[in-house]
Amino acid sequence: MESSQPWVTCFLTEILLTYLEERHAGKASIDYPALFRHAEGFVPPPDPEAFLRHGNNWVPLAVLRELLNQCERLTGRKDVAYLAARAYFEHGQDELLTLFEIIFRVLNDVRSVVLCSHRWAAVQTNHLRLQSFETPAPARDLYMLAQFDENARPAVGSMHFLRGLAEGFPCLYSFIEDLRCMQEISQLRIEDVVREFADYRVTVRNDHLAIHSAAGSDPVVEARRVALKSETVPLSPDLLTDIPDVVVKATRSGAIRVLTNQEETDPRERPHAPPAYRIVRRGTIGREGLSHTFEQDQIYDAPYSRFRFVWTERPHPTAAVPVEQLRRQVSELLFQYLKQVRHAQTRMMEFNIERSRLVQENIHLRREVEREYSFAGIVAQSKPMQELFALIRSLAQTDVSVLIQGETGTGKELIARAIHYNSPRRSRRFVAVNCGALAETLLQSELFGHEKGAFTGADARRKGIFEVADGGTLFLDEIGEISPSTQVKLLRVLQDGEFQRVGGSETIRVSVRVLSATNQDVDELVKTGRFRQDLYYRVNVFPIRVPPLRDRAEDIPLLVNHFIGIANKKLHKSIRGVSADAMSVLIFHQWPGNVRELENVVQRTMVVAKSDVVELEDVPRELRGEGDVPPRTTKDLRGLARASTELVEKQTILDALAKTGGNVTHAAKALGTSRATLQSKMKAYGLRDPAKNR
Repeated sequence: MESSQPWVTCFLTEILLTYLEERHAGKASIDYPALFRHAEGFVPPPDPEAFLRHGNNWVPLAVLRELLNQCERLTGRKDVAYLAARAYFEHGQDELLTLFEIIFRVLNDVRSVVLCSHRWAAVQTNHLRLQSFETPAPARDLYMLAQFDENARPAVGSMHFLRGLAEGFPCLYSFIEDLRCMQEISQLRIEDVVREFADYRVTVRNDHLAIHSAAGSDPVVEARRVALKSETVPLSPDLLTDIPDVVVKATRSGAIRVLTNQEETDPRERPHAPPAYRIVRRGTIGREGLSHTFEQDQIYDAPYSRFRFVWTERPHPTAAVPVEQLRRQVSELLFQYLKQVRHAQTRMMEFNIERSRLVQENIHLRREVEREYSFAGIVAQSKPMQELFALIRSLAQTDVSVLIQGETGTGKELIARAIHYNSPRRSRRFVAVNCGALAETLLQSELFGHEKGAFTGADARRKGIFEVADGGTLFLDEIGEISPSTQVKLLRVLQDGEFQRVGGSETIRVSVRVLSATNQDVDELVKTGRFRQDLYYRVNVFPIRVPPLRDRAEDIPLLVNHFIGIANKKLHKSIRGVSADAMSVLIFHQWPGNVRELENVVQRTMVVAKSDVVELEDVPRELRGEGDVPPRTTKDLRGLARASTELVEKQTILDALAKTGGNVTHAAKALGTSRATLQSKMKAYGLRDPAKNR
């Protein structure tokens, strides 16, 4: 379980599912696949309902929040978590409440249970801290502080759940008439609340905050920024134990300084007082039957929440718990615990075995990917491409931004992948996005992510590809298509390595290498104002150009054979090669679509081929000069013959070197020529040892 990711036990999901089943049986249609859709890295269990009803299981917080959202929509109540938590304790539960009953019977006192709240938080979540305290006599008021981690900021349902659990456990005490958990200050952020209702927006001007509906101009709710006053509370001796991860640390004198719902008026203290918002105009916001009311004088955006417990008791005898009964219950509980430990250990061993298998599989797949997208995955032997490979080797060892330019179909993404998989970042993710294929709003959401409620359809927080690619490489294809507003945000990421999600205010820092590509003239885009000059300098730290296929015709035979091998598996064919006439036509075609067009043509010829060799008549008519598009021509037939001869001779030499393992002497003997003649030919064609050439 990753400590950086917020998790909860399925005790909480069981509470919601039980309530929905018992109180809203006709509506109990949970979309279980959707619960795990935003739980990154978590494999959904085979039986999700049974898994979520087993209190010893753990799930990412995102699963609980999606379940809570569905329960709210099904019941039409925003406070369904509060109702579910209270209802859960109104009747006995076979397994988990046995533990609660024993603990409560031993403690036999509301105060003792509340003062142990930090232990409950530690065993049910990894992102919530609870801390209780009691004011001195004669008041002896009981309070609880609650603080959610920044990566698990509370939603409205989170606070309802917490209050419901705090008010629910007294149902186990027959002598408790009523107990209420009153919230005095809240960690809830107003902006987070509004994101749950897409038809509203927040405006902030100086110390004034207002919530507006999309349909009106007048504010629905207003709030004022205030400085919160603190009070010093001495702790009783039984609370001075060493409790890790407390909300407020005690001083050496045994006291804590806690926030109140009062405003700090002392000018000496105001600069140090934590800020928050006080509601100065009550109002309700709502959408699709769900609503939330901002009550007058409520405090939001505080560093943590503060609750006060108020309860009434009826007279009850202080009879001691029978020791024999307690022993029997504890023994039964321990046996259940040992059974659960055995089950957990079995699952852990199964998990370790599966993890070991996945690690080995991951290593194998990573090697396959690195082989595929290293230079071995790019089929080329021409001098321009060999020079490009040498440049890539140098660029891969740095973190500079690279702008890859070239015509459509030249393999710009393959070059980007080659840079990544030969760089120190190769163990992290390579993420590619086509900037020209998405509308502006969608592109910003794709790049930077969005918060829940940022726009219509944003029903959950979503990470952008900058977060996904953190530590790795991001490839922005067709960067010339990015809108001016998106260019501004992209510039900030390249300059400072930080950004904000769409609809969010939290600054996120990442370490991402950015590679860009375009088939447009970026210099011309800068001159016409369609591309920011400062962004151009950021992405164009080192430009490289991928040569078109017509400028490296000697690579065509290699590419043709490569594509035949791929297409044989795809088309279930057994084509051995291409005839000399057909290859000559392919070599001297202009290829405006470059490598992508060549691959398409190879597949077309293989589909219509009548034998295991592609013949001239299998080549598309437009390439043979029988259509409207003229074939590539040379100055004269003599030039065509000479060029063809050179290509065939060069390929023959390469084949001989490959068969002899790069031994020039043996290759010359196999070709029936002298070593000096072969070396001269190799120099003329720019050939090297095949092993080095690869």
